Amino acid sequence: MKHRTDIEIEDLGGGIKRLSEFGLVNCFLVEGSEKACLIDTGAGIADLAAVVKTITNKPLTVLITHAHEDHLGGGVWFKEVYVHPADLKTAKLYFNPFVKMGFLRMQNKKRKRHAIPYRAAFQRVYHRPRLLPVNEGDTFDLGGRTIETYFTPGHSAGSLTFRDSLTGALFAGDHVNQYTTLHYLCASSVETWLNSAKKTLSLAGDAPIYSGHGEAPFPRQELQTLIAWGEELVAEGNKKPSKTAVKRGEQKYPCIVYKTGKVV
Repeated sequence: MKHRTDIEIEDLGGGIKRLSEFGLVNCFLVEGSEKACLIDTGAGIADLAAVVKTITNKPLTVLITHAHEDHLGGGVWFKEVYVHPADLKTAKLYFNPFVKMGFLRMQNKKRKRHAIPYRAAFQRVYHRPRLLPVNEGDTFDLGGRTIETYFTPGHSAGSLTFRDSLTGALFAGDHVNQYTTLHYLCASSVETWLNSAKKTLSLAGDAPIYSGHGEAPFPRQELQTLIAWGEELVAEGNKKPSKTAVKRGEQKYPCIVYKTGKVV
């Protein structure tokens, strides 16, 4: 049973396509003259491998920005994926069939809205790919363009940002997002995230930044706003260690969700 209709494909130009799994998460396909690269794999409800094959038949490398289920879960459709060593333990946890089933049940509303049969959502739950390490400085030659790896911890301990040498575009996963979450157990401090966010902005230059959720590209002004708020939080320092707080302006987004005792 293969269901492809729950993947929306958007051509971003320059050999880059955005693949959205029923609006849950953004994945990106970058195609060179000899090879292709898929950055993030969604939750795994849709047969992402089959969808990619309708776009390109070139050899494929699969890279993961961070080991959260909505970005890593679709790895079940591939033989191997690359993940940072700091996220390896989390990746193994999310490929546990019972953990995976729990996450997929949380997506029932979206599954029903998109008329995805219940059985289809769990069709690969007992599969897992080979996990390969990827670190800052690693590159992947696609032919005419190279995907470069940068370590940007914050949203997770092993968050990565990938850069396309041809267009300069950055693929930042949830490290750069309207709803920037730093309150999970696997998240780093606000200070660590802030340094990574500044690094990302510097790397991007005038090129687009693509995040794991929301619109593409991510508005540069919103990243600058998040960095300014991060600097304010670091200047204030740690407060009560058990409280979760949200830093935002008058509107709901962008925002930073963080643990007050885990700022610096």
